[in-house]
Amino acid sequence: MTDKRGHLDSLDSLRGIAALIVIFSHVFFAYYAELHLGDHNAPSSDLAMSVFHTPFTFFYRGQFAVLLFFILSGYVLTLGCIRKAFSDPNYLSMAAAKRYLRLGIPVAASVAICYLAVALNLVPDINEAPTPRLMDWPEQQLGFWPAVASGLYKSLLFGDQTFNYVLWTIKIEFYGSLLIYAAFALTGRNRGLHMMLCGGLFLYLQTRSIYSNMYAYFFLGSLLAQIDFEALKARLFSPATSAALLIAGGYLAGHHQDSAAYLWLQPLSHAIEHVAPEANTQVIYTGFGAALVIIAVLLARRNGMLSSSLNTRPLLALGKLSFSVYLLHPIVLSSLGKFIYIEMGRTAGSVIVCLIAVIATTCLLSHFFFRYVDGPSVKLADAFGRALFATTARHSGHRRTESLAYQSP
Repeated sequence: MTDKRGHLDSLDSLRGIAALIVIFSHVFFAYYAELHLGDHNAPSSDLAMSVFHTPFTFFYRGQFAVLLFFILSGYVLTLGCIRKAFSDPNYLSMAAAKRYLRLGIPVAASVAICYLAVALNLVPDINEAPTPRLMDWPEQQLGFWPAVASGLYKSLLFGDQTFNYVLWTIKIEFYGSLLIYAAFALTGRNRGLHMMLCGGLFLYLQTRSIYSNMYAYFFLGSLLAQIDFEALKARLFSPATSAALLIAGGYLAGHHQDSAAYLWLQPLSHAIEHVAPEANTQVIYTGFGAALVIIAVLLARRNGMLSSSLNTRPLLALGKLSFSVYLLHPIVLSSLGKFIYIEMGRTAGSVIVCLIAVIATTCLLSHFFFRYVDGPSVKLADAFGRALFATTARHSGHRRTESLAYQSP
């Protein structure tokens, strides 16, 4: 395995860790929303509020995990363009054309699973008390045709969350990937110009409001893909550097403006908001933290502690299943997780059991989902792209033959 391949494996493991962070985020939000919102959520648990005010909350910050996904997507997609677009003139068009199928098939399958869970009464009701946040999804009255519309186009194109509340991010993933291909098509042959474009768009989009600003992180990932980290590593690497980047990244990943651990950043936040009134500083800090974590991995030596930890078999397997885990965990939480909540109540023991059960069940289901849905969707999308551009090439060759024949005496 080459050093570059090893870093790609490490990033894949990082994607798997991010999927776990999302599960932690949603389980904690269902049980103890104050872990995310602070004392705006009443009544609040003293223990939860103590955790909220620490600088070690990255392990359940779902926004941090989502921004990790977006940066990694920008990085990996651009790396593919750098390696293949110059030798294959159809690469960019093919990659963009197959993107809908690549994302859309697993998304449609997840919507179908959510609909079937509701139709088969696998999502229990809570009648005696308010349903915890996120466990109230999907609604019990949802019908077949709305599920069809959501699965076929509404989720991917419009971020419809009717059946699966994480699908708003898949809309951003879809459009963000198309933006990456467009930027590379425009400027990819000039590395400096491409880096300037990606850097400029990253900075501009940071000034926009929530959700629009998240597209910035695809361009940040694209910018990172153009940097020669091997050369940087030779000059800058030390275990202390990687450790410092990881610690700083983890600290910023847990940012919340009301947490005592981050109050010192308020003057900087006010300065940013003064210059860019629409900017969301929460996204800026967590996104910067996600970038630092990725840079730490890219600067790590292949046989170092960080790379060795990420390249373990369980984490590599989790990385392979990360998209499946991300898509399936909401319905597992709303069915099995809600059942545990009903039986055990809002207690520390209940949240631990719920976490273990949701993670284990989601990973088990994701194994089959990857085998029969996610993995085949990659192959089907690739086959579609090849067939589409093979047909285009044949038609182009046929037209060229006709043109040459017409010009012949």
